[in-house]
Amino acid sequence: MRTLDLRIVRNISQLTVAALLMAFGFVSAQADMETECQKLYRLTDISHAIEPGILVAAGDGMPAHCRVRGVVNRAIRFEVRLPMADWNGRLMFTAVGGGAGVIGDTTSLLADGFAMASTDTGHEISEGLDYYHQPEALIDYAYRGVHLATLASKRVIAQFYGRDVEHAYLTGCSNGGRAALMEAIRFPADYDGIIAGAPAFRFQEFASWMIAMHRLQSAHPLTDESLLLLDNASRQACDGLDGLEDGVIDDPRLCTADVLDLDVLACAEGQTEGCLTEGQIATARAHYEDLTNAAGEVVSYGVPPGAEAAGDWAFWMKPNEQMDGVSPIGLMEDILTALMRFEADFNVDEYDPAEDRDQIADVTSPLDVRSGDLSEFRDRGGKLLMYQGWNDYPLRPQRAIDYLAKVERSMGGAEATRDFLRLFMVPSMTHCAGGPGPWQADYVKPLVAWREEGKAPERIIGEQPGPVDFDHLAPDARAVQPNRFTRPLCPYPEYAKYRGEGDQNDERNFDCVSP
Repeated sequence: MRTLDLRIVRNISQLTVAALLMAFGFVSAQADMETECQKLYRLTDISHAIEPGILVAAGDGMPAHCRVRGVVNRAIRFEVRLPMADWNGRLMFTAVGGGAGVIGDTTSLLADGFAMASTDTGHEISEGLDYYHQPEALIDYAYRGVHLATLASKRVIAQFYGRDVEHAYLTGCSNGGRAALMEAIRFPADYDGIIAGAPAFRFQEFASWMIAMHRLQSAHPLTDESLLLLDNASRQACDGLDGLEDGVIDDPRLCTADVLDLDVLACAEGQTEGCLTEGQIATARAHYEDLTNAAGEVVSYGVPPGAEAAGDWAFWMKPNEQMDGVSPIGLMEDILTALMRFEADFNVDEYDPAEDRDQIADVTSPLDVRSGDLSEFRDRGGKLLMYQGWNDYPLRPQRAIDYLAKVERSMGGAEATRDFLRLFMVPSMTHCAGGPGPWQADYVKPLVAWREEGKAPERIIGEQPGPVDFDHLAPDARAVQPNRFTRPLCPYPEYAKYRGEGDQNDERNFDCVSP
């Protein structure tokens, strides 16, 4: 028995020594990585100012990682975060929406092994619209900022891990979606896969339509009560057009003017509540209908009916605190004036949003996506996944559908385009997120599987998560609130069709079918 005890002690001692050696080895490796993190400032050169990296301890669901911040070309701030262990060889870069001016998400995929990066594109949000008055800053915002920050981020990652990024991905929505497409078109070697949500394709069109709507809203404003009335009316008239009454208008193009009759909402003589004035009906109708020029050509698509009280309409058309008491559509005249400041004869008050768009074509060209030729991106094996809400107020959905058609014409047709580009239309989603539809979805895993394994996304699961707090989106609590449900998002022009049996809140009971 005594001999057995000695053997046990000897074995335990050997295991302890091995464990200690492994622990010391880990500590040594960790210390080496922390040192390498700190030394990343040595990448500083005449074009790059790199701060010493900082080790961030694990916590809040994030692994321990190295955080590095720097500046390219004296103004373009960027940030990179690098997992200390189990890096999967991938980079995910976040392009920022709106006017940028802040660093975007650099943490959400760290736990999945991604290195992450983002940039403010060369200005700070506190500067307001000043960057529109600075030619270099405007180009940085338009496309150069993301490109240069991408190159810098890859350099930092290669230095830290001792090997290059294996697969680089980019994601962004709104302005971020526009910046994502700019990368695919102008710098096709930067990324292997791109997620472009609700891209702001043409500032020339975007600004013009908003100016037109702002003038109408200023004359005969739609109030919160008006939007609630429109929300209820569109849902009651059009929810069942797809065969399901679920609070979601799957394809609002079916909700035509003869189905949604705005005239029935008109105030009777002496009525002041629960109705729309003649001027408000004109404002609502102008929003829904396409904007045409004198020749009858559509120059801007309207906002499809549905989700009017989900917060998107209210945020964009009404003054709000985030815009310092101005509405986003109300800012467009100031922005256009800044862009046209060298044109002495330009007067924004005289600008006709339907007829005068050629006047602003040159100054908006740095910002605008004008090409459907993605051949260089495709030929490198690039994959592009676009998504778009059917009830997006500022970036109305037909614009995305038209761009897909433009790419198809340039790239050899619909089938050839599907090999590298797929568009997913999201029912009842507002701008980038929110609304009563199945707007919450993971686009990263399908994109990675498509690019790295050749598995093209045939359906992506969207979820209606219930109430979510957004900084910019405040749904009217009086509107009918949707239940939680899941639904497949299908590559356009396919759509999700209920099989006719089973729980209609479960995506497994729906098929993606062709129209």
